[in-house]
Amino acid sequence: MGVLMRVLDQSTRAQVQSVIDANFSQLRVLPNFISAEPGFPIVDGAIVREPAILVFVNQKKPATHLLPDERVPRQLGPYRVAVMPADPLKQIAGSPEHASVAAAIAASATGLTYQRLPGNPIDDTFNVSKPMVCHVGPDAGWPVLQPFLEATESTLSVAMYDFNADYIATAFIDMVKSNDVQVVLTWDDSMTAPETEIRKKLRTKLKDNLDGWIVKCGNNHRFASAYHEKVAVRDHTSFWLSSGNWSLRSQPDIDPIGDPDSARGMYSKGNREWHIIVEDEPLAGLFEKYIGYDRDGSKKEEEAGATDVTLRMRPEARMPDLFVPIEDLADTTMALHPPNPVKPATLPTQPRTIKVQPVLTPDNYIKRLNELLDSAKRSIYLQYAYITYSDEPGDEPFTEMLAKLAEQSFKPAMDVRIIVGSADAADKIRRLAEAGFNEKVFRTQGNIHNKGIVVDGARVLVSSANWSGDGVVRNRDAGLIIHDEEIAGYYQRVFLDDWDHRANATIEDDVSARIAGADEAVPSGMVRMSWRDYYG
Repeated sequence: MGVLMRVLDQSTRAQVQSVIDANFSQLRVLPNFISAEPGFPIVDGAIVREPAILVFVNQKKPATHLLPDERVPRQLGPYRVAVMPADPLKQIAGSPEHASVAAAIAASATGLTYQRLPGNPIDDTFNVSKPMVCHVGPDAGWPVLQPFLEATESTLSVAMYDFNADYIATAFIDMVKSNDVQVVLTWDDSMTAPETEIRKKLRTKLKDNLDGWIVKCGNNHRFASAYHEKVAVRDHTSFWLSSGNWSLRSQPDIDPIGDPDSARGMYSKGNREWHIIVEDEPLAGLFEKYIGYDRDGSKKEEEAGATDVTLRMRPEARMPDLFVPIEDLADTTMALHPPNPVKPATLPTQPRTIKVQPVLTPDNYIKRLNELLDSAKRSIYLQYAYITYSDEPGDEPFTEMLAKLAEQSFKPAMDVRIIVGSADAADKIRRLAEAGFNEKVFRTQGNIHNKGIVVDGARVLVSSANWSGDGVVRNRDAGLIIHDEEIAGYYQRVFLDDWDHRANATIEDDVSARIAGADEAVPSGMVRMSWRDYYG
C-alpha cells in the first residue's frame, strides 16, 4: 500500500507516467485497450488515495473471461495497475473511425466569436413580487409546461438545446396556429433524426409564424460545443426555465400526480429535473433580449455566407449514438421506496419581494456561482448530470471554482453533498478526488439531468449548465439564483429525498456506455441512445 494522498500532484503524476511509458508496449496489446494514465484506483467500490496506473478499456471483462496473456499485470514498478471502462469520450479519442469527431472536439474551443451585450445586462439583480411555480421532473414536467405554452396569447421566444418530443411539437403547433402566435426559436445545431422531423413539421405547419434559427457551435462560431439553454418567454411577461429539454426523457408524457398509476417506475421513464415558471416582465424581457441577440447572431452568420443556420437546412450530427445498459435507465429503488411524486408549488405562500439573479454562460455564470459558493455558511448541496474536472488552458475560471468547492468538501462545519448522474461517474469522481475533493461527499444516481445547487437552505440555483470547461466557460446556458428560504426549501427537500432514497454511496466502475456503430445491432441488455439524450 502506497502513501495516501490528498491530491495527486504533478510530480507524482510524472513519476507514474514514466512507468507507463516504459511499459506501454506491454499494455497497448491488451484486449480492448484504449489508454493508460496515472490516477487514484477504485477498489471494491471505493477510491484509494494512492498513485496507480489506470488502464482504460473499451469493455471491461472479468478476469475469468480472459486468457492469462490478456490480463493486465497486477503491478508495474511500485504502482498497482487497475482496469477501468473508458467513457465514450475516451473511446472516441482512441478510435481511428471517429478521428474527425475527435478533431472537431479538440478544435471546438478555438476562435470563438461570441461578444457580450454592451453593459452586460444579465448582471442586473431583480426584485420579483409575484409567486413562482416550482416543480420538478419526472414528477411534474410536461403537465406544467403544456398549460404554460397553451396560455400564450401573442408571442413566444424559445431557446432550446434538444427538442425531440413529438407530442410537445404537436401541442406547440396547435397553440401557435390557434392563437396566431409569433415565435422566435433558437436551436442547437446538433440534430437527431427525430429533431429533423420536428423541424420539418414546424417549418411546414407554421410558415409565417416562425422565426427559427440554428445556432452553430464549434471552431470559429460563437459557442464551443452546445447551445444548451432551456428557456421559453411568453408574451414578454413570464418565462419557463429548466434543466430539462423538450425531450422524451426531460418532459416525459406522464402525469404521476394526476394519474397515480403512472408514478410506478416514473424514475425509469424520465430524468430528475428542476423547473421553474416566473412571472416578471423586466426579467422575462431580459431573457427575451438574449434569445433575440442569439437569433441575430445566426442571421449575421447567414449574411456572411454561413450555411445550416436556418431551419431549412439539415445540420450534421457531430457525436455518435451510444449503447447504454438498460440497468442504467431502470428505477432500481422502487421496491424499497415507492415513488411519492412531488407536487408543483406556487411560492412564496405569503406575498413578498424576492431577490433573483439571472445567470448566463459565458457572460456571468462563473462570477455569480463564485458568489453563491462563497456565501455558504452551513451547507452546499449540488445535483448535476456530471462534473467533469478540467485544468486545461482556458478553463482556469472553472478549475478555480472547483478548487474552492473541493476545499469546502473537507471542512467539518460545512455540510457538502453532491449527487451526480451515474453515467461515467466513477471516472469523474476519481478525477475530482485526485484534484482535492473529499470523495465521501459524492453519491451517484441514475437518470440525473439536473444542474442545481441549494446553499444554506436559503438560496437555490435552477439552471441548464453542466459543470465542464465548455459548460461553464464557452457554451450558452441560462439559470436563476433565487434568494428565498421557502423556494430553496422546496428544491432542498427534493434533493434530500434523492440523497436518502435514490442515490448510491458506492462507486460502481464496471458498467459503461459504448459507442454504437451506425448499422450495428443493439446488443442484448442495452438500448441505443443519442449522445445528447445520454449526456444532456
